Amino acid sequence: MRYSERLVKLLEYLQTHVKTEPVALVRAFGISQRTLQRDMDALAAAGFPVYFDHGYRLAAPALLPAIALTVDEALALRVAAQSTAPRVERATARALALATEKLQQALATRPPEGPPDRQLALALPVQDARIEALLTTLTAAIADRRSVKLAYLPVARRSSKPWAADPYRLLPSPIGWDLLAYCHHRRRILRLPLAQLREASVMRRRYRPVSARLLERHLHRALTPAKDLHWVRIACRPPLAQALRKHPPAGALTWEDGPGGSIIFTIAALRLEDLLPWLLGCGDAVEVLEPAALRQEMHRIAKAVTARHATTPAPG
Repeated sequence: MRYSERLVKLLEYLQTHVKTEPVALVRAFGISQRTLQRDMDALAAAGFPVYFDHGYRLAAPALLPAIALTVDEALALRVAAQSTAPRVERATARALALATEKLQQALATRPPEGPPDRQLALALPVQDARIEALLTTLTAAIADRRSVKLAYLPVARRSSKPWAADPYRLLPSPIGWDLLAYCHHRRRILRLPLAQLREASVMRRRYRPVSARLLERHLHRALTPAKDLHWVRIACRPPLAQALRKHPPAGALTWEDGPGGSIIFTIAALRLEDLLPWLLGCGDAVEVLEPAALRQEMHRIAKAVTARHATTPAPG
C-alpha cells in the first residue's frame, strides 16, 4: 500500500472508530509502531486534529483553514480526483466528488482583473464586506501563525480598544463564523463570533502551534454547563514543566509562565477527586494554587502519608 493511500485509509478508519489502540492500527494496516507514529505525525502536520486519549482518535469534525489555489493547481486536483474516484472506496469517492464540486465552483468564478498569477480563493459564505475583510485577514494570520489585533463593534457592549489574540481556527456557526483564538488579555482560549468584531489586523509576532487536544473541546459548543465545572490552577516545576509544555495535562485550557521556570495551568474538571491520583503521583513537582478545598485535601493526604512513614513498621 502506497504511503499517500495509507494516510487516506488511516483517516477513514479514525473517522469511523473512536479511541483506537495503537496495536489495533498496527494489526489492521500491517505496519510497525514506529511507522504508525510517523503517519500520525504526518496527519497532524497536515492540519488534521489527531490526538491520543486512551487510543487514537480524530477531534470533532471542523472545517480546515481556508487555502488559496492557482488555476493550474485547482485543475490538477480536479483531474486527479476524477481519475482516482473509480478506484477508491465509496466513502472516499463521495469525499472526492464533494471536493471536485467545490473546485468546479471556484474555477467557474470569474476572478477580478489582476496579474496573471492571481490566486483563486475558494468561495466562503460571507455576509458583508466587513465579514469578508475579517475572514481574509484571519485566514492569512492563521496560515502564517501570526498574532492579530482585534476590535469589537460598539454594539457588542465590550471595550472597543484593540486587543491581541492568537488565531487558531475559523469555525462555522448558525449565525456565520466564529474565531477560535487565545486572548492575551484574558489568558484563555475563546470562541468569538465574527459578527461582534469590527476589524482585525495582523501583527509581526508569531505564535507557537497548539496541540489538537487542547483545541478539540472548543470546536463545538460545550454540552456541560460552566457552573458544573471546577476551575483548578496548578503550578508545575522543572523537570516536569518541560514535559508538560509538549504534552499538557488533560483538561488544560490555558497556561502561563511562572517563577523559576515553572508553568501555571488552568484546568477544567468535572470532579476534583478525579485529579487527586495524578497530582499525588507528581509529588512535589506540582502545587495546587486554587481552589482552596483541593489544596487542603492535598495537605491532609500529605500529612497522613508523612505520619504513616514517620515510624518504623512493625516486624512481620
